[in-house]
Amino acid sequence: MGSRFHFLQSCALPQLNIAGGGSLEGLWQCLDEMITEDVDRPIKEALSPVGGTVLTHEDSPIAVSLDDSVEITSPASMPRSASPIDHPLKEIPLTSPTQVSSSSDDIEEICDVLQDCTIFNGVTYLGTVTVNAPKSETEIQRNMVDLNEQIVEGIKVSVSIPSCSDGSVVMYDGATNTVMKKYEVCRITFYAHGKPESNEAACFAFTWTHGDSIESSIFQCHVFRCDIPEAVGQVSSCFMKAFQRVPKSLTASVNGELPPETDLSNNVGGTQMFLLELTMEIKEDDGKGGFSSVPRDRDFFKLRCNVEKQICLTVTQLASESQQKLEVKRCFGVLIAPGRHVKHSDMQLLDMVLLGSDKGDNCFVISGQWNPKEPALNRLNTETPREEKVFLTVAVDLVVRGIREPIRLLVETHVKVFPQNERWWYFSKRSLIQPYFLHLKEVPSSDNEPNYEVSNIETSGPIDRNRLNLTLNNLASYIRSPSITSIDTLTPRDEYNSDGDEPLLSGTGEVSKDCTEVELESWSDVLGKWSINRTTRPKQVPALVKQGIPEALRGEVWQRLAKCDDSSVMDNYRILITKESNCEAVILRDINRTFPAHEMFKETGGGGQDALFRLSKAYAVHDTEVGYCQGLSFLAATLLLHMPEEQAFCVLLKIMYDYGLRELYKDGFECLYLRLYQLNRLMEEHLPQLYQHFRDKGVETHMFASQWFLTLYTARFPLYFVFHIIDVFLLQGTETLFQVALALLTMCKKDLMQLDFESILKYFRVTLPKKCRHEEVARNLMKLAVSIKMKKLKKYEQEFLAFKEAQESADQYSNELERLKCELSRSEEEKKRMEDQLTQVKDMLKREVQKAESDNQKNSAIINGYKEVCQRLDSEQQAAKSSLNQLMGVISGCERCGELEQKMASSSNAASNKTKKAGEDNSEAQLLHRITELELELARAKLGQVEAECKNQDLTHKLCSTAAELHVARSQAAWPPWISKTLSSIKEAAVHKTMVQRRESAPLEPTENTTV
Repeated sequence: MGSRFHFLQSCALPQLNIAGGGSLEGLWQCLDEMITEDVDRPIKEALSPVGGTVLTHEDSPIAVSLDDSVEITSPASMPRSASPIDHPLKEIPLTSPTQVSSSSDDIEEICDVLQDCTIFNGVTYLGTVTVNAPKSETEIQRNMVDLNEQIVEGIKVSVSIPSCSDGSVVMYDGATNTVMKKYEVCRITFYAHGKPESNEAACFAFTWTHGDSIESSIFQCHVFRCDIPEAVGQVSSCFMKAFQRVPKSLTASVNGELPPETDLSNNVGGTQMFLLELTMEIKEDDGKGGFSSVPRDRDFFKLRCNVEKQICLTVTQLASESQQKLEVKRCFGVLIAPGRHVKHSDMQLLDMVLLGSDKGDNCFVISGQWNPKEPALNRLNTETPREEKVFLTVAVDLVVRGIREPIRLLVETHVKVFPQNERWWYFSKRSLIQPYFLHLKEVPSSDNEPNYEVSNIETSGPIDRNRLNLTLNNLASYIRSPSITSIDTLTPRDEYNSDGDEPLLSGTGEVSKDCTEVELESWSDVLGKWSINRTTRPKQVPALVKQGIPEALRGEVWQRLAKCDDSSVMDNYRILITKESNCEAVILRDINRTFPAHEMFKETGGGGQDALFRLSKAYAVHDTEVGYCQGLSFLAATLLLHMPEEQAFCVLLKIMYDYGLRELYKDGFECLYLRLYQLNRLMEEHLPQLYQHFRDKGVETHMFASQWFLTLYTARFPLYFVFHIIDVFLLQGTETLFQVALALLTMCKKDLMQLDFESILKYFRVTLPKKCRHEEVARNLMKLAVSIKMKKLKKYEQEFLAFKEAQESADQYSNELERLKCELSRSEEEKKRMEDQLTQVKDMLKREVQKAESDNQKNSAIINGYKEVCQRLDSEQQAAKSSLNQLMGVISGCERCGELEQKMASSSNAASNKTKKAGEDNSEAQLLHRITELELELARAKLGQVEAECKNQDLTHKLCSTAAELHVARSQAAWPPWISKTLSSIKEAAVHKTMVQRRESAPLEPTENTTV
């Protein structure tokens, strides 16, 4: 349908001529009839403008100019059967008429920028100024005053403001409707309007960033002036929508920021909550080719510098059997950075080591390799001073089936960096566990599969499962949640009295300032006495406060109950608001979600939100230990509803310090654990059946009471009930928290006993606050609450401390046991390694001994043969000598032989003289030949002996070297005694055998000489 309505602008006073009697319902009826008609049907039958011209243009959006503004909406997006209340045109105010004069060519020019937007005519552009502080309201207001005074007649323009943040603010020429300038919303850093009842009441301005990088950015302040001052309020509302309504894209996840809450009037389906649990471990290289978990002491990890690390993340969905299971398709990666609230550009992407499902479909495991030598991570690789800690930010981007954009889970935790050689005598392997509340809005899809878009992501910060077995699966404490109120899905104001499934907006409910004359007289008498003596509280005060302080007197009575008499605190407040705080970005994001149902805090950039910002920032600067806590904005807003900023700051300090509320946020929620334990014991005492029912269904007190205690019941309940609780709290103190909790549980006991786990949580989130909407119900609840006696709180506190001490002792014992197990495991591994080495040494020595024995046997055989030869030669020599002596004796005893010998001697003297020399020569030659043979044999025997001795010496040298090495290894590894004895025995046996061989070979030398 390509139709456009166009109204002419004249010089007369603005008039609005609309068919249907001029009412919004009539206008919508006419528009609906026109949309359903054919294109050729005259449009003037649907609308009858007086003195106007109706033009038709194909494929053009419908533009209606009302109150000097034009709302651009695509015809295809308009529901054909929607009621006037549900239609977007209901947002168009009808406070003043508008005239628009243009031709069809002008309409063509305006359509150059197609977007869902609102166009404001009758605007004057005063100019632009370069600024240094783009988020400073003071500087923008000063520039607004200067340009408004200097520029009398500026440039007439029309301004188009988009309805979502992916659009642009477009400035058109007022005469030709041509596009002059476009300002992307994502580059607009701040918006402000002129102060009411001043010369700049009709002005508004915004700062725009020009440049491609932070270094080259130039901040420009653009100032405009409306012809109708009342239109500035509508301009502010349109800018608020442009800032809040974020398109569903990857931008929110990549930047690490949670998307703001969307307008539920555009919801197609209901919002569902899914609970995810992220478990994080940090592992370090153990030097053995693997990684072992680092210790975690309460709220921080202990790391060593210059050691390779791994970050292991496990994402688990905690859901009942009936709830839909979310499937993680893939992970973009794990990013880390030192510090808190870091930008995406400052984070370092880790190398992926492990990625996939584990322990079923509901568990997804991611591991990333952390190189400590990365320059960007140098702060996490530098030894931390003794009393300091460093923040570590870890982010993981997951792609989930059925969700349009990736979701980012962010973890911020403390770490301490120790030297590289640091040893932990005992440590705990507790993992960091952090729950996330994923709020998804169902959107239509082409297939039958469910399709969602992210509405909000919340986290309660790390939880401790070992703390007194509280099993904190989803601690809803909202202490470090990016948006404490974002769990309160926005509902229209007219649903305050509705019993639907949507929770109440925070700040809902009207509190009347009327009171009876009796109450005024009673309080007048009490305040008169109290003014005379401020140090002593009148006796009538407790009874009157328990009945409820009149709304008109609450501000003064709260200050007196809190004993706020120190004017120096108020003077200090004026100094604190001028200082800078690193929590300003978080505060600015949260104040838009604090009491959105109350008129004082509804308007973005209004006086209420500005006061709330200053008050929250002043406390963050004052209390550096706690800083800014998201639950703080609700309490601060409650105080601002009754007193000026300085006095509210004084009362806030008293509540946080003197009443002990800040203790709930300190030391890893230790005090919060104490309060939850006390509530558990009180439920067991006063409501045993409900207590047992909660245990059977798995409902724990932290799931509903954490937010009650941390915000003093200000985040969910109607204001009348909240104010009455603060009355009694300032009177009695901490015990009021338990009295109100027991009163609420007592009132709802019958309903809660009939519900299951998910229904109980929904009851606390939606139904219970709505039951307190009526003043009579709230008054009866407080009457019941103050009647409950808190006599055993101290006893329960002592029990908690005893349990805590026992738990810490058990943790220490378990840590010591774990250490001993690790030591035993290392000892077993060392023993096994030494046994393997001993087996290798035994095998080596066995081979060497066998080789030496074989060589010795060969040498012994050679020596024995040589001895036999020597003995044989000796026996032959003795036999020859004895034969010769015997022959000589026989010859000398025979006479015949003697005569013959004489004859022969005389006859053969000559011959004998001749042959004597030849015989001697022959005998000498034989003896020399025999000696030569014996020398050869002796040489061979000696050569064999020398070779054997050389081999024995070589073996002895090797044995000594091996023994020396084993001795050194034994001194370093502290061998068991049996190993040392075995090696000593082997060494002694080898030395003994060498000495025996040497002794056996020693007698050979004399024998050889004798033989020779």
